[in-house]
Amino acid sequence: MVALQESTQIFETVLNDLAPDECQQIVDILKSFVHPDQTEVESSLVRRLTGRSFSRAEKIKLELHSLLGYFERRRELLDDSLTASEVAALLGTSRQTSHDRLKNKTLLGVLDRGAYRFPSWQFDAEGPDGVIEGFPEVLRALNMSDFAKLNWLVRSNPILDGLTPIAALKQGLKERVIQEALGVGVL
Repeated sequence: MVALQESTQIFETVLNDLAPDECQQIVDILKSFVHPDQTEVESSLVRRLTGRSFSRAEKIKLELHSLLGYFERRRELLDDSLTASEVAALLGTSRQTSHDRLKNKTLLGVLDRGAYRFPSWQFDAEGPDGVIEGFPEVLRALNMSDFAKLNWLVRSNPILDGLTPIAALKQGLKERVIQEALGVGVL
């Protein structure tokens, strides 16, 4: 019972920090565990991969743990990000220009609590249009959600000699990063 109370408190803390649409995503996922549609094939796969079956309560606990980790990662990635107004001040443009560049895929922004947040590491005072050389081309090559792009860009990549794609761009490895970006999600 104590574990349930602790989990509930953690869950409430996370939910209070989320936008309504993010809360709804969590509710929808948790509903899928209350009314599971798991097929026998899926259950068999889980047993083969893990060597055991999971109760409904265990599945809910695992899913909640995964969601909490996801949102913690999201907060970490957006921690040093800028608002559209801050980007406008940085680049000497209007706030609308930030949104236009987002639509044109020359800036990366992630919708967070109803407003776009722009990771600060993409900006370079010496780069073309105030961003890292090659960054817009990489954004256009990535065929995934903005949050997935953000996550990919700051993760160490073995194909790029262990560098993050952002670090590789800063070292002038634009073509290698673009080629890797084009291959993301392609089997």
